[in-house]
This record gives sequence, C-alpha cells and structure tokens, in this order.
Amino acid sequence: MPEPEKLLESLAKTLHVVVTPGPGGALVNATIEPLPGQIDVAEILHGAVDATFITKDVRFAGFKPEDALTPASLGTSIISGQPLAGLPTATGVNGLLGQLTGSIPMLSQTKVPVDLEVVWKVQKEGAQPDDSLPQDKWSISKGVPGTKDDVPGGVPRVKGTEIAIAFQPKVVELTTTIGPPEQLRYQLVATVTLKALDLTHSLELPAVPVLIPALPIPKLLAAFRHADFQPKSGDDDGFVFLMVPGNSPLRSVEQLKSTLATLQETVTTLKAFPDFAAFLLGLDSLVSGVTASPYFAFAAADGVPVLNDTTVIQNDIFTNDIELEDEISSMIFIGPNDKVVHWFCEDNFDTEDGDLTVKIGPQFFTFLRNFAGNNPASDPTGMVEVLHGPDNGDEGFNDFMSSVRFG
Repeated sequence: MPEPEKLLESLAKTLHVVVTPGPGGALVNATIEPLPGQIDVAEILHGAVDATFITKDVRFAGFKPEDALTPASLGTSIISGQPLAGLPTATGVNGLLGQLTGSIPMLSQTKVPVDLEVVWKVQKEGAQPDDSLPQDKWSISKGVPGTKDDVPGGVPRVKGTEIAIAFQPKVVELTTTIGPPEQLRYQLVATVTLKALDLTHSLELPAVPVLIPALPIPKLLAAFRHADFQPKSGDDDGFVFLMVPGNSPLRSVEQLKSTLATLQETVTTLKAFPDFAAFLLGLDSLVSGVTASPYFAFAAADGVPVLNDTTVIQNDIFTNDIELEDEISSMIFIGPNDKVVHWFCEDNFDTEDGDLTVKIGPQFFTFLRNFAGNNPASDPTGMVEVLHGPDNGDEGFNDFMSSVRFG
C-alpha cells in the first residue's frame, strides 16, 4: 500500500475548482471538489519479544532460572557441560541455556481523517503570482479574509473551501443595439493544503478564469403626478409616466416590471459596494412607486413633444380627463451615470417658458422629489440644471411641464 505521504500527494492532484455564477454573473461562487474525507493508512506495528529462559543440556550450581545470560546477571555459575551417557554423573542441576529478544512486525490498517485548508488569490486574468486585484473591485460574501500571515508580498487572500466573491461590474445602458457582451476578465488561484496524521502536503491548483459580464441598466424616466412619488394626494389619484428611449428593448409596463425585478436581484448581490448599495435603495423606491401607482402611461421614444396628447386618467363625460401636461410633480431617473433628461415648460421642446435638465448621479439614479420652486433640489444634490427659469413667477416648475426628451 502507498505511504501516507504519497496518498496525500495523489489526493491533492484530484482536487479542482468549480465556479458557479450568481444572478447577473457579478457574484461568483467557488468551491473545491471533491472534498476529501478519509484515507486508508497502513501502519507497521512492532510487537516486542523478550524471552529469557533456562532449559536442559548444561549443569548449573543452582536450580533457579536466570533473568539474563550476560555474565554480570548470572546468579549461579555453570559448572560443566552435560555428560555423555555411561560416564559418572556430574554434580549440579542439568538444563538448557537460551535467550530470545527482538520484535515481530504486525500490519495495522486504519482510516485517518484528512483536513483541507484552501487559500485563494483574486487576480486579473494572466496576472503574475504576486499580483492582486485591488480590493475595491471585489468583496467577500462567503469565506474568511486572510490574515497577515496569509498574504506574502501583500497579496490579499481569502480562506475557505467554499467562497463567494462579488466583483464590481462595468455598467452599460440596456439597448437593442448592445454588441457582444463586455466582460471583465479575472482569475481565482487556490492553494490547497491537506493534513493527515502529522503529515502535510500543499499544492497550488491551476488558475480558473472568471468572466464578469457588464451590467445593463435601462435608461428609464418615471415621472409621477404627485410629490414624493405618492400614489394619492387628498382625493386625487396619482399616476406614473414611464419613458424609455426608442432603442430600448422594453415595450410595456409588464416587461419593464420584470426587468426591474431581475435588476434588483442582481444589484442585491453587489450591495457591498457603496454605489450599488445606494442604487439598490433607489431601485426599491422606484419599484415601490410604480407598483403603488393606480394609473400608468408608457412611451418608448426619445422624446414626447406634446404631453397633453397622452391621457392617463379617463373620467366620465362630466369630468375632465387627466393628461400628462401640467401634472408632473416628482420623478425618478435611472441608468448609467451622466445620462440626461430634458424637461420643457412649452410644447415641442421650446425653451421660451422655461426648461431644466436632470442628470443621473454617480450611483445610477437621481430623485427629484418635488418640482416646486425655481430651482428644484435633487438627490443626490447637484443633478438639476435650470437652463431657463419658468415664466410663472414663484410657482416654479411643479405642474408646469409640457414636453420632455432624453438628452
């Protein structure tokens, strides 16, 4: 049977890394398979043998057995050999002189548990052994950060037989014209250490590529009838106007809701990154506002030149219908950073009566909780630019929008 050292070495060579992507592909689960259990170890046990005995064939001065046959240990003396038959009888006690010492080898086979320790390196694809991916680009959601003893050369490590790492993805706009998927290319390198009895064997496994796809976020304007995205104000029902660009694949409110739910699931895996944690809160507010709204209007267009042409709430013949024009009080805008939506207080994108732009902030969303005033505040701050102040005095931009387009 192979020696335990060879068994550990052979066992280490059977291990490999299995990588499974999470929702959206930015979260990666990695584990070592197969996990070792026990190995059969053959052990040679040495059974001690130590037999000192006195038998016949010599003559002793005494009759007691001797403890050992070394001269210093003999308690009586040998006085003669055993005489031949027919000769006069010799005096003394007859016997045999003999001693046996040594050991008997015995084979023992047992099962010994094998402990597995794994230390991982997180790197760019094709990196040098001591290179590492900056730690602001990835985050551990399962596993243990390595201690200073596990980071020779300052290379960050992760410990654990099973780990989960979220990588910060590149963000792109969700469009119908997206080409081949953009990917960030990384690799995981696992060093496995097997321990059994007092033996240890370590092996660095081949690097495993990890491809992180870009995260597509739809450019989406959600404009609400009431301030703070509320579904009702007094006796007045609210509505939400949802607008995506003409090159967006989204063509219905139902399709949009499904896309937002998937996006929420993906961004949840990235909440260790501050920007995505903030974006998740923005998404939650968007989904809540859209879900709570009793009325909807949807447009897949780069702009709507006349908001008054879109009826959202249809009333009876005695009550005026509610169109989009002069009814917008708040908005949520999501998409890649720096995307812009342009609001106008006049039809056909005319700036005469006032206009402003709202830009998406660094966390992939911007709130404008109330259009009231001549300089509406945004969250995050500084995302609103008033190009021409409204001509309605102190009433500001609230309920004063007549057209809108993406910048």
